[in-house]
Amino acid sequence: MWIFLALLSAVLAATRRTQEKQLTNHLNHFSIAFAAQLLSLPIIGCAVLIHGVHPNPLHLGARFWLPLIVTSIGFYPLNAYLYLQSIKQAELSSVLPLQSLWPVFSLLPAWLTLGEVPSYIGVAGILVTLVGVYALGLRGKALHHPLQPFRESQASRNMVLAVLLVTAAGVLDKIAIGASDAIYYSFMSTVGAVIALGLTLRLVKVNELHKVRSSLKELARIGTLQGASYTTYLMAISIGPLAYVTSIRSSNVLIGSLLGIILLHEKLTKAKILSFCMISAGAILLAFN
Repeated sequence: MWIFLALLSAVLAATRRTQEKQLTNHLNHFSIAFAAQLLSLPIIGCAVLIHGVHPNPLHLGARFWLPLIVTSIGFYPLNAYLYLQSIKQAELSSVLPLQSLWPVFSLLPAWLTLGEVPSYIGVAGILVTLVGVYALGLRGKALHHPLQPFRESQASRNMVLAVLLVTAAGVLDKIAIGASDAIYYSFMSTVGAVIALGLTLRLVKVNELHKVRSSLKELARIGTLQGASYTTYLMAISIGPLAYVTSIRSSNVLIGSLLGIILLHEKLTKAKILSFCMISAGAILLAFN
């Protein structure tokens, strides 16, 4: 069941990528993130009502509230800036594959904090994924230093930092879900994100209400997809191993990359093809070991 939920989350996440990139051309990053989170609340709220599990927040302990507060304040504003700045500066098909490092980064904290020990096949999946990420920076047949693409590209550095943030947030999410309920936590964390991003807009003195109104249809579509994707992801990690769920969900980066090539007419190079193939193989190994 968790495999299906993780795959559904991946598809939902991928379909919003091209619209997010297009919106970065005329909206501030925090405006996009705030509107998307706010507009994702209706679908998550409906899921909570249908699910019928409504824990009393006053009875939930530190294992729920601490992850919720930390992710709301420390994750959402910074992640919004890093991720949206990255896809604004570079092609989707050049930076999205870097998100395949998410399950790789997740294995160590999942092992140390949640006791989820990777198998030999899982380790093989990590190595294949790393080769795929390395291949993304190839130019012709010449090899390069593994860190060279990150030294040369601010967009790549931003994306890797965003992946590290998502990795840490994933561990905190799993802890909070264990103390509550996946769908309920999805709603509460989204409310926290709306509050944190709203305060961030005030702090940076960004007021783009007229621009947001003109893009309301696109933002509503992104918000709905984001809400559905986030909820199904949290449901998946509530019943499945964190590193393997993130591996399947990270397949959305390949779908998003292909959409960038098809819809935004980004260039498909041999290095990208090799990278996509290796990352796909690594994800399969991680998911089914």
